[in-house]
Amino acid sequence: MVGVVQETAVPKVSFVVTVYNKAPFLPHVAAGLAAQRGDFEREFIFVNDGSTDASPSLLRRLTARWSNVHIIDQENVGPSAAFNAGLRRASGDLIKPLDGDDVLTPWATDRLIAAVMTSGCHVAYATQQETYDQARSSEEVMVAMRPPRDSGIERYDDMLRRSLRRPQTTPSAWLARADLARRIGGCDPRVFIQDYSIELRLAAESGFAHVDEQIFLSPQTREGRMSQNEAQTLHDINLALAHFLDDHPDIPLALRQYAFARAAGRASAWARRRARKGPLSRDFLRYLGARTGMIPPSFANCRATCRIFGETNEIRLMADSVEAPPYLAAV
Repeated sequence: MVGVVQETAVPKVSFVVTVYNKAPFLPHVAAGLAAQRGDFEREFIFVNDGSTDASPSLLRRLTARWSNVHIIDQENVGPSAAFNAGLRRASGDLIKPLDGDDVLTPWATDRLIAAVMTSGCHVAYATQQETYDQARSSEEVMVAMRPPRDSGIERYDDMLRRSLRRPQTTPSAWLARADLARRIGGCDPRVFIQDYSIELRLAAESGFAHVDEQIFLSPQTREGRMSQNEAQTLHDINLALAHFLDDHPDIPLALRQYAFARAAGRASAWARRRARKGPLSRDFLRYLGARTGMIPPSFANCRATCRIFGETNEIRLMADSVEAPPYLAAV
């Protein structure tokens, strides 16, 4: 674990905003970015992931008078690939991701930078969740934000175990050193949704500094948000975990078994509640085997915990993550 880093220069923050059909929210998103306080350089990177609404033209209008703005237009390939495209373009010392409908509080970036600089961690994040009313004007939304309080910084050196239990963050909630984000390769390109794969990769390399502060607000209307597709979200959580464990064979067996049991538990619960499977379903038996250690946390077995979500819902896969017979046949 690294020690506290003494910074001698004003840092540069690259805001990486992924956008897919977010036109109704973009005025609020832009207002939050423009309101960021603090002594740091700013770079704004918007990745338009094949939007079919007015998002591209609206982005250009909203940021026309901003400096250091880059808008990347690409075909729709999903949030993971969109974030990675923005990361490749970023030139800052720090990366601040943002979903294209979330609004940063004015103090968000400054507080997260302070947490990174004083904690010795490469990543800082917050867990408070609040919403904003997108029917109100951007000015009304900003004025309604509760002022920050003097909150402490808690350092989690056990972040990997926390993350293996369940996701701890969303992209809008964290800020990280850019060199680390690049070194880990950004998000896993084999997983459609970006949130969990990059959290796991970051947690494997650094402790996280937790700030007990409201960093962003999400819209009250959830329609169209990826988080509304629970099957896709849970599928991608388990898929990201399977690839992560396969990519990191040095993770202790006890942690691997723990993570596998968590994934199998998510699949078993979905099989019972949504697929109406009986008490001795394949997913439940896999969960028992994972909990007792009778079934090893191999890639095939972890990957098999994704299957049930595709039985009940349409799941979007990346081009190189096609369902293969061994995946369907895994225990």
